[in-house]
Amino acid sequence: VRTGQVRAALLAVPPSDAAWRVPLGLAVAADPGGGPLYLDTLRPSRADRDRPPRRVWLQQEDDVPHVRDPLTRLRDAVGLRPAQLAVAGTVAAAAAAVLSHDDALLCSPAQAAGLRLHWRPVGELEAGLARGYDLVVADEADAEATRVGRECERWLARCLGAGTEAAA
Repeated sequence: VRTGQVRAALLAVPPSDAAWRVPLGLAVAADPGGGPLYLDTLRPSRADRDRPPRRVWLQQEDDVPHVRDPLTRLRDAVGLRPAQLAVAGTVAAAAAAVLSHDDALLCSPAQAAGLRLHWRPVGELEAGLARGYDLVVADEADAEATRVGRECERWLARCLGAGTEAAA
């Protein structure tokens, strides 16, 4: 901070390479009860011809291969329309669609709670989906940046919604 230089950064990475993993699931307006939410419940029926099909909204930060691709394969496997999986322009727009159109938002449990939505894991994905984060230093020999990162691990995890400890 004193030098005005960035020597460490918190970066989004695939969960397999992450120090912190934030679980992702579906957030909806109405309490779905216990258990996971299944994507196939969003498949439109013949009776729903007059209303647009329910969508799953991805946030822009989740429009990455390790999140988008499994959801796209699942969308196709359960018979949803291509437009039923969409990337939201903003979180506010996605939250509005969830509240007004009975759509679902892919997000973390902490984010769902902040939006006052009901969060559940995606039922068809046993392994689940996650965002991954890691603290990357400009120079591995930079002891000060590494020390600060170690001291902040618990707080970073809390801010990310990843729990209280870094993943092993």
